[in-house]
Amino acid sequence: MASFRFHYRSTKDKGNISIRLIHKELDCVLATPYITKKEYWIYKTTKNGKSTSRHRKLEELKGGVELKQHKADLFDFKEKLENQLERDLNNGVPITKQWLKTAISENSSVLVSSDQINNEQERLNQQKKRLWEIREKNLLLNAIKTIYAKYGSNNDELKKFKTSYNWVSDYQDYKTLTVGQSVVLKAIDYNQGFIDDFKYWAIVIKKYKLSTAVGHLKRIKRAIKYAESIEQEGVVKLHRTINDVVYSTKREQEQQEDKIVIRLTFDEFDRIDNLDFSDNKELREVQKCMLIGGETGLRFTDFGKMNDKHLKTTLEGVKYWEFKTSKTKKWVQITKTERLSYFLKKYGNPKTQYSDNEDIFINKKMKEICRFAKINEPTEMEISRSVVIDNEKCRRYVRDVFPKYMGITTRSLRRSFATNYYGLMDSELIMRVTGHTDVKSLREYIDVHDSSIVAISFNKINEIHRKRATGLRKVD
Repeated sequence: MASFRFHYRSTKDKGNISIRLIHKELDCVLATPYITKKEYWIYKTTKNGKSTSRHRKLEELKGGVELKQHKADLFDFKEKLENQLERDLNNGVPITKQWLKTAISENSSVLVSSDQINNEQERLNQQKKRLWEIREKNLLLNAIKTIYAKYGSNNDELKKFKTSYNWVSDYQDYKTLTVGQSVVLKAIDYNQGFIDDFKYWAIVIKKYKLSTAVGHLKRIKRAIKYAESIEQEGVVKLHRTINDVVYSTKREQEQQEDKIVIRLTFDEFDRIDNLDFSDNKELREVQKCMLIGGETGLRFTDFGKMNDKHLKTTLEGVKYWEFKTSKTKKWVQITKTERLSYFLKKYGNPKTQYSDNEDIFINKKMKEICRFAKINEPTEMEISRSVVIDNEKCRRYVRDVFPKYMGITTRSLRRSFATNYYGLMDSELIMRVTGHTDVKSLREYIDVHDSSIVAISFNKINEIHRKRATGLRKVD
């Protein structure tokens, strides 16, 4: 049976350790590239009362951390030689002194030649570069940025994720100031503790609303899960509890004030319709958008789909438009009612394209139109106001009583449509326009406290029973 044994043959205190191979008639000793110390191997003892030197076996080496590592390296080297010997014997390779010399060179982890040194340095550089790349991919801010490419053509979504990125950057700066040392958040840090502390910073320190903070937290989760999905398994590490996090407790939700919905009634839309802006092209265009938006519930980006291409007629002769909305990709049916036909005939078709910044202009003009229509009764609402936080001026939503026209925005039109027609038309048709998936979500969206909804239910119930009988008999 072949065997390998280490021998220290130098007379110096430090030198190369040699290895001896005994295999059948072959018995040869060659130096290895491993540098060792004489004291590891050679020790003094006595024999027959005389001092003599002995050589330790590899298994007998004992010492500190340095010697333990050296011993482990040599065990690994010896095991590699034994494995190669076994493979080559099975393949019929002659085992010679030259074989041992080649095997030592191929299996040693010690670099000798300039090529070996250069190759190893290149390997270490590539490994270092890869580790740096992995570290960068795991940074929370970088993980969020990976989703930018996914929404490159969707400016609205891209803008939201960029805002969430800025929030995390500000939160990271806040943590750095709080703990007194640099804080660099990683994707794996996103867990329940992160969520709770992030909410505290956003709501208590920065004075944002819970719903705003939760919206950013959900986007952060989407972004880092996307970052994990596009990399090889195990590159981007996420916390094991990421799918179990809770964004808001029941108590937090109960502490939030009721959502205020500012909407326009049918009568208020009539007052807007009665305004004459024939000498003001800008106000006339916004007036048209308000009336058609409030009557259809469509976003401005879908106005252009109300054309002959999408116009259909039922068997009963009712005309309606049917198409998929741009944002929710859901099919909607917009009935060409007498009221809508009147608006289209009077004002013409609305614009079909709107720029990204046009919302700001339209919102401003909508408030101006509502002010002309004297829609100014005192109304509780939340509007953006300049406040001072951390000695800096910034804008936050402030709840107070203001003239109603100040709370009217493009979003008011869709909510006005949903609230005004809730109970008058099938809820499924309303939900297709608003994008809600169930009635519960729809009721949270509209102004359910509006007494007109109660009146509608009252009248519809009475109408049902009037049709069932010519009259209700009084019960004595």
